[in-house]
Amino acid sequence: MKKKRYAICGLSVRGMYHFMNPIRGLGHADGPNFSDTSEIVGILDIDMPRVEQYLSITNGDIPHYLPDDFGKMIAETRPDVVLVASPDYSHARYIVAGLDAGCDVIVEKPMAINCAQVREIQAAEARSGRALRVAFNYRYPPAHKQLKRFLMEGNIGRVTNVEFTYNLDTNHGSSYFYRWNRERDKSGGLCIHKCCHHFDLVNWFVGDTPVELFSFVKLNYYGADGALRPRDEQGRPYEDHREERRHCPVFEKHYSKKIRVDKPVPNTGWDKYKLPLEAQYPSSKPRWIYDKAIDIEDTISMTARYKGGASLSYSCNFCTPWEGFVLGINGTKGRVEMSNHSNPDPTGVTDPAQTASGFTFFPLFGGKEVITVPAVAGGHGGADYAIQRDLFGEVCEESKELKLVAGTAAGAVSVAMGEAVWRSSKDKRLINLDDLLSGKYDA
Repeated sequence: MKKKRYAICGLSVRGMYHFMNPIRGLGHADGPNFSDTSEIVGILDIDMPRVEQYLSITNGDIPHYLPDDFGKMIAETRPDVVLVASPDYSHARYIVAGLDAGCDVIVEKPMAINCAQVREIQAAEARSGRALRVAFNYRYPPAHKQLKRFLMEGNIGRVTNVEFTYNLDTNHGSSYFYRWNRERDKSGGLCIHKCCHHFDLVNWFVGDTPVELFSFVKLNYYGADGALRPRDEQGRPYEDHREERRHCPVFEKHYSKKIRVDKPVPNTGWDKYKLPLEAQYPSSKPRWIYDKAIDIEDTISMTARYKGGASLSYSCNFCTPWEGFVLGINGTKGRVEMSNHSNPDPTGVTDPAQTASGFTFFPLFGGKEVITVPAVAGGHGGADYAIQRDLFGEVCEESKELKLVAGTAAGAVSVAMGEAVWRSSKDKRLINLDDLLSGKYDA
């Protein structure tokens, strides 16, 4: 059997552990292994020492290329599919180039960082005849799939309103403000980078597309004027970063026992290979969560209206005591509620065993039914193994039934919602999504 050939852009943690390792047969023992049917034929990344160390550790012999050598990589390795797991601002560049080269593309969320890039991607997909899939793994946890089926069966009637609050704790939430995510021109803001997951999940649950949106956003905790920034007795920020870290509650709780105060950059992510990041984060340019360069929000409140008449009330907070979400969906026959307090480890690999989950149904005129969903192994609440099978194997019947596989339309709507969030708050006005996206964009 001829193996499907993949080239990857971006040796990120997600790129390695979620895309490359399962394809190369290096995933978890209880997870999927696609090495008999697939292979990685090329790696593109800005950091050659990082790539070379990864290949050395994993005994790999894979051609690797710098970002400007995308065309060369395609010509020399002839991939069938391009995987995109690089920083968000580069997604559109590689998606468009991959589609135009005659490849299908799989991209880690978000699809792009603004609607201008979305339109470029839509045009490339249309002219190339190739397909783009967006790796929205948040559709795949077992409890989410069970809730989607419950809604599709009409148990709560027509959806009228959704309430969704997502919290990130002081460790996970602050980590974004050390990294490139903290600048809007690199991530689109967390209202796109992070919240697109949540927007897509709600759109998928409701089975509808939002048409207008209003929001308030603010940078409360981080940045130069952040509420958590330590100040001296005169109320002024410490000029010495070492002294600032000694008094910083985030550093004290999460880093003080493992990182010296004079170390320029705390390691905010999990990586068992401990690969270098010098090209992306040079030690000569130290970063801190109170830097002036931070220009995104850490507190988001939004409401949206859907085509079918349902509404969404949403909030996302990046500095809270606990991590997880609270979800309520109201319908003409009743209400369902789901809550989750999660492990902030983004890979889940340190503790693949998940706890049982589920949701509660409250019929409109009394009673209560608790639906429990058994635990499964795998990162992101058991989602990762399931989406990997759909992305790199054959799409299963359940995934077809529940419409789990996300394409360009779903990716576009989630990006448009994120862009509308910061535009609405900035301009103090209601945003119509059709003003941001041209043509058909039903998710």
